[in-house]
Amino acid sequence: MKVARALSAAALLCAALAAGGSAPAQTGGAQDVTTLAGTGASGMSDGPAASATFLMPTGLARAADGTLYISDEAGQRIRTLSGGVVRTIAGSGDLVPNGLSVKGGFRDGPALQAQFNRPTGLAIGPGGALYIADSSNRCVRKLQNGIVSTVAGRCDGQRLDGTDGPALQARLKDPRALAFDGEGNLYIADYDWGLRKLDKQGQLTTLKFKSIGDRRIWGVTVGGVPDDPTLVATGPAWVIIDHLATGVDEALNTATGAEGNRPFGSAGQIAALDRRQYIFTDARSSTVRYLRLPERPFATTDFTRVIAGGRLERQIDNAGYADGSYADSRFYAPNGIAVAGGAAYVADTGNRRIRRVELPSFRMSESGLNDLAPYETSRYQIAYIGASWAYWDSLDRDSICGRLETELDAARRFAKPVRCHPIRIDAATFGQIEDYLDNYLSPNVDLVVINMTLAEAYSIFPNSTPPSFEAAVAGFKQHVAALKAKFPAHTKLMLFWTFDSDDVSDVENLYEREDNGTRRNLPGDIADNYNKSSKDMMAAIDAPGIYNCDSYPDFLEYEKQPVAGPLYGTDDSHLSPRGSAFAAGLLARCIEKERGI
Repeated sequence: MKVARALSAAALLCAALAAGGSAPAQTGGAQDVTTLAGTGASGMSDGPAASATFLMPTGLARAADGTLYISDEAGQRIRTLSGGVVRTIAGSGDLVPNGLSVKGGFRDGPALQAQFNRPTGLAIGPGGALYIADSSNRCVRKLQNGIVSTVAGRCDGQRLDGTDGPALQARLKDPRALAFDGEGNLYIADYDWGLRKLDKQGQLTTLKFKSIGDRRIWGVTVGGVPDDPTLVATGPAWVIIDHLATGVDEALNTATGAEGNRPFGSAGQIAALDRRQYIFTDARSSTVRYLRLPERPFATTDFTRVIAGGRLERQIDNAGYADGSYADSRFYAPNGIAVAGGAAYVADTGNRRIRRVELPSFRMSESGLNDLAPYETSRYQIAYIGASWAYWDSLDRDSICGRLETELDAARRFAKPVRCHPIRIDAATFGQIEDYLDNYLSPNVDLVVINMTLAEAYSIFPNSTPPSFEAAVAGFKQHVAALKAKFPAHTKLMLFWTFDSDDVSDVENLYEREDNGTRRNLPGDIADNYNKSSKDMMAAIDAPGIYNCDSYPDFLEYEKQPVAGPLYGTDDSHLSPRGSAFAAGLLARCIEKERGI
């Protein structure tokens, strides 16, 4: 029988706290958020970025050469930031008497004589031209070679219902954001009318979503181009995901929150990292947030987290101005956003500044071999597979996989650096894990770690009800042996036996218990069950290349120590960042202990 114990409880406790303590590993540094341009004072002064002024910077677009295009909505101008200098490249008009805005108008022609009426969203077209959502003129304009022209809408300023048809005859109601796909089609977030599409033939149409009829769309982006284009549209109550290649769309209700019962945030302007990962501004809480979309049928929930600007729960109290670390930085009603080169560029509208956010590293739960996280022969490959517990509330270094890489590399356990792939299959049964290993997992993997509980072990039987416990043990042993036989000889298999908050401590789930009025079994009752069942399951696994890592004694010992800080979330049984650090440290030491791995 191979049942690995990582460390003594006291040693493991110290190691876990040293690895992460109460905060996520990804806390950032002093220069995570910096100011690129603007003094904060109201004005329209060009010149060196540090002394330039804006009235209301709203939209952003970043060109391939690094130039930032900025729509100054109240200034009725388009401006650039390049080489540390702010320049006005389009728009005209004088300040009104109060000095806070310029009166809007409409005029095509030479750029510095042109007039706009609340220019907002920007996008760079396939040929390098700048496209401008001229919101209160109800049209889309184009700036190219020093000339402003109209490409869609009538530009008459009448807020009438939208109409489709040839671009210059159709009507836009309130265009606020723009995005191109890989084919050169332009998508327009036309608030209070819907999402519009201007195709390459010059036809403007209104897209109809099957999942929702809400027309209040104010942000749009396209990720995953060109292989799997995914359009994401935002509004006050929903985020809409449209898989352009298949025509399938779905809607996320931002009012109901995201994974882990955390607030979703009010998604404003949005920019794509790839087809599943996005960065958006939340003007309501003055934060910049990260969004990870589900990967069905494996991961079925969306995930958001504040990247910079404080904590969402504080809402308007976040508003302010400060550069520095992610947590210490402050924004005031941020709007436009663009991403490039590992950074997000933000139009910090309320602060009248342009800001830069150095993005932390991200990883996603995977679904087999994919381009985002390929299996590299230069690394020791670990596939960590399980239900949502395996990858929860995580970005990268604060995940179990991220911390496991850090621990094993620091210990120099393997001749090659470790690459751990989190494979999350929500509400996984053992049969679903077997199917995944049969059909998706690359054969090049060196170690397969399966996050195991009694529920998963019992799930090999219909309705998870074995005829007897002895039959459950025998059946599970047979399944594990068959599973190991599917892999090459060099691939090892470890079962990481884990337990939830109900199993290890009554105080860990006190909020959940009081919230739903259900009292759980006390840990002593669970311990008896563990001694009679989980240990027997582990004892039954005794074959070459198969290992067990038993987490229960160490988790239970942690609860007895005089330390502050929960290992689990306060309103569910998933691990907190501290719990992930604890679990990763335990798993790393199980791996280090086994000579055959």
